[in-house]
Amino acid sequence: MLIKQSQDDGGGEVVTWKISPVNDRLRMVTSKQMTGMALHPCSNNEKHSSIESTKKWHSSLLGMSRCTASARNLDMCGTAPGGCEGVEDTQSPFRTPPSLSYRCSEVASDGGPEQLGVGQHKKTLLDLLDQVEDAIMEEELPADVENKGQQLINGDTSNISSPIANSDINLPSQKPLDAPPFDSFLVLEVSEKRKGDNLPCDRYPVKVLRLLNEHRGKEYAVYLCDEWFHSLIGPGDTVSVIGEFTDQGICVVDRDKNLVVVHPELLISGTRVASSFHCPRRSVLDDRLKSNEYSTSALIGTLLHQVFQAGLLEDIPSRQFLEQQAKEVLLKNIESLYACGASESNTLKMLFEAIPKILNWYKCFMKVSTCTSVDFGQTEGQKTIGVVEVMDIEEMAWAPRYGLKGIIDASVRTRVSCNGSSYDRVMPLEFKTGKGTSGLTAVEHNAQVILYTLLMTERYLSKDIDLGLLYYLHTDQTLGIKVKRSNLIGLIMRRNELATEILKASVSQCFPPMIQVHGGNATSSGLGDLFDNLVNHLTVAHHTFLKHWDRLIDLEARASQVKKKDIFQPHHSNPGRRNSAPCYFVLDIKNEHSIDSSGKSKRYIYTFLRQKMQSETADQPDAQVESVDFSLKCGDSVVLSTQSGRIAVANGYIRDLSRSHITVSLPRRLRLPGSNSLLEQEDLQCELWRIDKDESISSFATMRLNLIQLFAQNPQNSHLRKLIVDLEAPRFDSGGLLSQDPALSYIRSLPNLNNDQQRSLHKILAAKDYALILGMPGTGKTYTMVHAVKSLLMRGESILLTSYTNSAIDNLLMKLKTEGVDFLRIGRHEAVHPDIKGHCLSTTDAQSVDAIKARMEQVQVVGVTCLGIYHPLLAHKKFDTCIMDEAGQITLPVSLGPLMLATKFVLVGDHYQLPPLVQSSEARENGMGVSLFWRLSEAHPQAISALRCQYRMSSGIMELSNSLIYGDRLSCGSLEIANSKLKLSGREPVHLKLKEILNPDRAVVFANTDEVPALEAKEHRTVNNPTEAFIVSWITNELLKRGVAQDGIGIITPYNAQANIIQQHVDALVEVHTIDKYQGRDKECIIVSFVRSSGNSRASGSSLLGDWHRINVVLTRAKKKLIMVGSAATLSTIPLLRLTVEMVAARGGQLDLTNKDVQSIRELKSSRLNVQ
Repeated sequence: MLIKQSQDDGGGEVVTWKISPVNDRLRMVTSKQMTGMALHPCSNNEKHSSIESTKKWHSSLLGMSRCTASARNLDMCGTAPGGCEGVEDTQSPFRTPPSLSYRCSEVASDGGPEQLGVGQHKKTLLDLLDQVEDAIMEEELPADVENKGQQLINGDTSNISSPIANSDINLPSQKPLDAPPFDSFLVLEVSEKRKGDNLPCDRYPVKVLRLLNEHRGKEYAVYLCDEWFHSLIGPGDTVSVIGEFTDQGICVVDRDKNLVVVHPELLISGTRVASSFHCPRRSVLDDRLKSNEYSTSALIGTLLHQVFQAGLLEDIPSRQFLEQQAKEVLLKNIESLYACGASESNTLKMLFEAIPKILNWYKCFMKVSTCTSVDFGQTEGQKTIGVVEVMDIEEMAWAPRYGLKGIIDASVRTRVSCNGSSYDRVMPLEFKTGKGTSGLTAVEHNAQVILYTLLMTERYLSKDIDLGLLYYLHTDQTLGIKVKRSNLIGLIMRRNELATEILKASVSQCFPPMIQVHGGNATSSGLGDLFDNLVNHLTVAHHTFLKHWDRLIDLEARASQVKKKDIFQPHHSNPGRRNSAPCYFVLDIKNEHSIDSSGKSKRYIYTFLRQKMQSETADQPDAQVESVDFSLKCGDSVVLSTQSGRIAVANGYIRDLSRSHITVSLPRRLRLPGSNSLLEQEDLQCELWRIDKDESISSFATMRLNLIQLFAQNPQNSHLRKLIVDLEAPRFDSGGLLSQDPALSYIRSLPNLNNDQQRSLHKILAAKDYALILGMPGTGKTYTMVHAVKSLLMRGESILLTSYTNSAIDNLLMKLKTEGVDFLRIGRHEAVHPDIKGHCLSTTDAQSVDAIKARMEQVQVVGVTCLGIYHPLLAHKKFDTCIMDEAGQITLPVSLGPLMLATKFVLVGDHYQLPPLVQSSEARENGMGVSLFWRLSEAHPQAISALRCQYRMSSGIMELSNSLIYGDRLSCGSLEIANSKLKLSGREPVHLKLKEILNPDRAVVFANTDEVPALEAKEHRTVNNPTEAFIVSWITNELLKRGVAQDGIGIITPYNAQANIIQQHVDALVEVHTIDKYQGRDKECIIVSFVRSSGNSRASGSSLLGDWHRINVVLTRAKKKLIMVGSAATLSTIPLLRLTVEMVAARGGQLDLTNKDVQSIRELKSSRLNVQ
């Protein structure tokens, strides 16, 4: 840990911040540890993180993905103009042509083991690693990151059968298996068999996939025949098999039966699959990039959808009803209308003009007595259709088995009559508002409906959904779509190829080739000089920067994708892993759901109670059920699934949570798909619910868009590019600030500003490009920012306030509110602080485009998160200054977005505390954890103005971080702060050691547990320390008895598992959090549980405790009392913690607890319980 520090422009004095005083001592400690170390053979009793890392890599998306670089034919959509109906199976418009198979080096042929490909080597490696599984213990990750390195192979594969080199598979006899909702397989080997081989099918050639069930640890074989032979599948890929296996573990996939889905963990929208027939490259780019364009025609389509869907939910929709709905829909989307620059009157006129056709459709289909004939093609012919029930609108559906997702316009139950018989059938209804109703457009629309039937099959757990309706508003025509096997094969194969192309783009940044236009050639792709005109302003350094950060974003996106597999696999949770098992809830039956109408749309509020699972066993009588997952927090986007296997039943946001409950805000009423409306509530109450954080991929698309826009050819972005990529030095007003500057007069009038705060404000006012404010712990950076905003307003400047979190923005805005500053808050209604919601642009404030335009021109201060800057309200808004809080915790690509909306910017943060949260270890090692704040401060330390006078910690607490991290730059703001002590009441006699721990005169105490001992416990891949948790809970309860308020105590631990244990034994109002959750927070008294304590006194320097940023956060949260509990011997293997323990001990703050001390505490606690 060599801390590179910066410079501060304090009163003309140049202070060197390059080397911290602690660095020499760290080098000395490290060199002492290295002396005498020698390499020795691996022991089964030792923990080798490098082996685990190797295994994680081979089990990750990156390590397991093999994307072929071979060319492929793009012309795969056919020429059938009329869609699916009436087309024979052999002429499917979705049939894909033969693709090139994997090159020979990647495929095992018919030979023996010596010819096995890379898959065999991976399998052998996995077998080897599983044999030493007990010798591997992975460091638990912090909240929001703990699943980062989760293996894709979750089952025990130690009992895998021997490698099979040929096609004669002889596995133990098993009953045929139906694939569960999502049961993925790892492809171990791919071979091709020709005529003459002993095969279970009579079609040649055949591609044989040797598969490993990732959860059961058993091998299977899949034979791909006919069209499936040309599938691009290689060793290391993951597949889902829709079909049954024989007793011998074999499944044949051909044109008549069964399906194979490649990379099913990539959920691709049905719309994207359908559109990829025309241009695969566009589909891949759409998947990777967020669109920031606002189209009037697309908006009108959205409005018409909403009007149509509103009518579907009405029993007898009338013209007056639909016209009123059109007005309400227009008002609800008024911000988007403003972004498009469209006319309200013209838009409303277009909506009104469509109402007669919509009413006619209702008349034809919504009354069963007047059902309408619909053509389902030559094979199915005419069927009479009537809508019996509208089950849902805008229904979100995930189908991991098929690797698909989508939002269905309407899910309807219909009465189908044909040849004198009738039956009810659930089907999707797709509503199209555009003018394209034939040719390739019609093919895409047919494909969408077919894929939606697959989604509904999974969502409604029904195999009978094979029909769909497609309504064209433009022609007032309704078509029937019948799912045919040939069409389904073509669509699934296209989906597989698109998944491979998307994954290939994320691994190698290679995209499908461009479609050539008339007059073009392979070299120019038809662009001619246009390509050069678009990129000739970029240098080699620009190209390198762009490619580097694009790759880092892809690495992080893939790490996030791995986490999402947990949601797909509700049946595979290992009950033996208490800390990794999912947390289940039941619906609160005492309190019915409520409706929140305060926002633009109604929100349905449901409360779920923590389900008490039977985790106690005979040998674990004291086992406790975990509390709510620490990785969840208010405002998070979540997905609701059921224990019975229904995935993504609903999605919403966390509104409130505690140890025992979670309250969720949903966009519509919660219901189980296909449930009887009369028994709906009863069905909901019978389910066990799982609530998972929805790791949104949209943030990565926004990051890529930010990165690309940085290199756009326009003056604003060109200037920003010079500052960020080329690292040109920032400019400051060299002539000094004018004395008549009203902002300067305002600063002079503030009596409570210290010298550092004044210099920082002067730095901001003098900046022409950017300024960096280093806000050390407790130095009043929020107070400084408030006056920076007011100073800039004195100059008439407009200001964009931003940060990564909603809480950081709202904290600053609440301070501005008390100062009487007018501002606009942009953000999701559920995520905005209640005290700030009055400053959001509600429907009462924005009744028209003109009203929005007037407000946006009038307001000078706008607050929005970094990922919210593409909000329609900001489509036409530019700012003079952007102020970014918590800049040290924001990744560079995320930071770019807000900066492109302003002429200059101010970054406020502390890169000596937590860096950006990066889940991918590879991305982190390659620089994604380096924030823009860090990058600029290292390049131009003269741009930094540091806040060093702190008002939080007493002098005894401050000395730790000041000496170890900040190079003695910190100082106390007053004698009162420096000498502050924790106030205790009550004279109850206590244990001697506890009395010393609680002694208010000892600001910092380290309770050493080496002599107890308090050894860590490892459960699968988590670590906790029950004895340490007992000591911490005892100290906490004693503090409460002596008058310390619950909200004055904070407990910090690096590990979620330890936080869960401690939480069960302390007062519910005492905050227990991981280190990452305590960034930016403080308490009167902080108690730290370090957890790590092993018999051989070794702790991983690369663990959470080895991150000096986190230790800095731990040391700077307490105001008056800091109590640390841990093993001095174990912690001393980590250089910074060794120095910390030594400093505390040198000041007389180390107390050595013994086993006798702990036993006497237990006896004292027991005696008190008996008295009570």
